[in-house]
Amino acid sequence: MTIYEQMKKAGVKIEHHESDMYVPKNEVTDAIIADYEFKDNCEEFYSDMSQEYWYDIPFAYDPYIEAKLGG
Repeated sequence: MTIYEQMKKAGVKIEHHESDMYVPKNEVTDAIIADYEFKDNCEEFYSDMSQEYWYDIPFAYDPYIEAKLGG
């Protein structure tokens, strides 16, 4: 299961910009990220708009990638 699928299954709010996926930082997403093969590529950031911390997960937003691949 991809990290996108794991987040979706967990009911996590998912945002994105092109292929980069953004999810709020919380206990659920912390646990998923901890087991993620590419966790060293993930960054945390603070959103002034939502007033919360988020994860930026590069190249993880499956719908964008699938659309680009023609699938």
